[in-house]
Amino acid sequence: MAVGYANRVNSDDLISILRRGANDVWQLGLTDLQLSQFARYAEILVDWNANRMNLTRLTSTADIAVKHFLDSLALLKAIDIPEATRLIDVGTGAGLPGIAVKIVRPDIDVTLLDSTAKKLTFCQAVIDDIGLTGIRTIHGRAEEVGRSTEHGGRYDLVTARAVASLDKLLPWCAPFVSKGGRIAALKGALAPEEMVTADPVARRLRLTVDEPIAIALPEAAEETIRQIIIARA
Repeated sequence: MAVGYANRVNSDDLISILRRGANDVWQLGLTDLQLSQFARYAEILVDWNANRMNLTRLTSTADIAVKHFLDSLALLKAIDIPEATRLIDVGTGAGLPGIAVKIVRPDIDVTLLDSTAKKLTFCQAVIDDIGLTGIRTIHGRAEEVGRSTEHGGRYDLVTARAVASLDKLLPWCAPFVSKGGRIAALKGALAPEEMVTADPVARRLRLTVDEPIAIALPEAAEETIRQIIIARA
């Protein structure tokens, strides 16, 4: 891997946190290579955030490991994702959860979608630096890209993390989902309230929305619960 970016995170500490949280607690089986890819991802994230663009307010080693990486990997703890799943990450931002999932599950075909081109420039830099394949970026608005023949109804799993309230998110994500596919919205404490507001929207879109799956993030300084809402087409 290239070494052009200054290391402003403690890679050893980050790897230790991920090894304890993702492997010891969640049994995700991250390899040494995957752990090193996460460490490199964190280095690039912190460097770009400081010198090029605002990507995150969380820049400490522990925050990146827990509140970005483990938070994204909660998806793999919450649901089974079949081999060779086609996934699109809507409003990917700094590549979360899309890049994180791809690192752990290289068999999944991943598309990262965002309306901000410079964020996708960052994502592509990470992809190239850590050597990921079977992953690409698309610049555009979900409302428009989802209507295209290339992307409409083409994905088994649509993910979104910290993008919008559920009633707004479902109409953006639904056009991408193939028949029998799923939308996975990574939410926080307000998930139950958002489900109530989004219920008429889900009905109109003919989506079946499951009860939120609560996942406690390991290694967090204080109890942190990620709520994952699954909507089925």
